[in-house]
Amino acid sequence: MAEPLIGSVVNGAYKKTAASQDATKANTNISTSKTAETKDGGYTEEMFMKLLVAEMQYQDPLEPTDNSQYVAQLASFTQIEAIQAVQADMKNIQGNSMVGKMVALIDDDNVEIHGRVDYVRTDDDGQLLASVNNKEYPVEKIKSIMDETYYNAVLVADTILADISKLPTKDLLTLGDEEDVVKVATMINSLDAYTKGFLGKDVTEYVQSLVDKIAELKKTKQEAEEEVNKRTTPKTEEVNTSTETAENSGAAATSQTTVNSETTEEPESTETSPVVGVDEG
Repeated sequence: MAEPLIGSVVNGAYKKTAASQDATKANTNISTSKTAETKDGGYTEEMFMKLLVAEMQYQDPLEPTDNSQYVAQLASFTQIEAIQAVQADMKNIQGNSMVGKMVALIDDDNVEIHGRVDYVRTDDDGQLLASVNNKEYPVEKIKSIMDETYYNAVLVADTILADISKLPTKDLLTLGDEEDVVKVATMINSLDAYTKGFLGKDVTEYVQSLVDKIAELKKTKQEAEEEVNKRTTPKTEEVNTSTETAENSGAAATSQTTVNSETTEEPESTETSPVVGVDEG
């Protein structure tokens, strides 16, 4: 008895017979139909009819195939066709559910790309394509779908980490870096607890140590300036004292001149120029 061309379904998967594999190879070399060249390698109704006719044509006339076997083969094909239809529907549903979502995919150059799915469409060959960053990719290249809140949190955390990497280490920090340190610290303080969790406790503690270092440097600078002011204050007071003495002397001389003018007839006018105040600078 000839081996049947139509296989059977085992655990939801179609299993070909040796005869059907040989027939499939022959048909593949001849057929140019798009339906016969489906990417999943599944059988179509046209292929099933060809296999069935071939099986009937080349069966042993002395031991013809039982009709019940044809019925079983037809049932197997119907089951396969239903499974393929469900798989196609599930694929379309999955593709449509990606619209508006943030995804990560690998392009033809093996580069990871992140972006939002603008639309999903089926091309002439039945392939499902997703548009990401104004370019279409097969949905099979999409490796993960990300929640937008998660994606934004990761993006913000990466930006802050990049800014931190540009800062000098704590030992090399100067007051010239104050603006950059304050900028990073302000960004971290503005984050919610969910986003801040992507930075980690170590990062936030490190940034806090940089803020404390800046405060320490400012305090040291302020103390140095106060010490300089203390050293220059006695000289200023001495100058002020000299100025006051000179002014008092000038006032006494003027007073003496006034007294003399009362006892001398028509004395020649004599004026003493007052000392101008010295700037403390």
